[in-house]
Amino acid sequence: MGFCNSCGRPIVKADYGTNADGSLNDEYCKDCFQNGEFTEPDITLEEMITRKTKEMMEKNPRLPENQATGITVGFIPGLKRWCPEEFWDDEF
Repeated sequence: MGFCNSCGRPIVKADYGTNADGSLNDEYCKDCFQNGEFTEPDITLEEMITRKTKEMMEKNPRLPENQATGITVGFIPGLKRWCPEEFWDDEF
């Protein structure tokens, strides 16, 4: 199991997004990436963090907001969609 490189959710093959040719894309989930494009191309990093923090709190009602925010702020900015491309060169 991996993680979506846009929203950070855990994904398995059934959750994979699709490339422009219809093949599966194992880097992004189907909610974030379809037909070779992001489903929400204009969403900002801050909006994604806010959305995922809210989702995390809905799934874990006892989780304090500051902890949920700390998790998303510490994880999502490091995902491929949000990192500068030079970080993801072939050295890694």
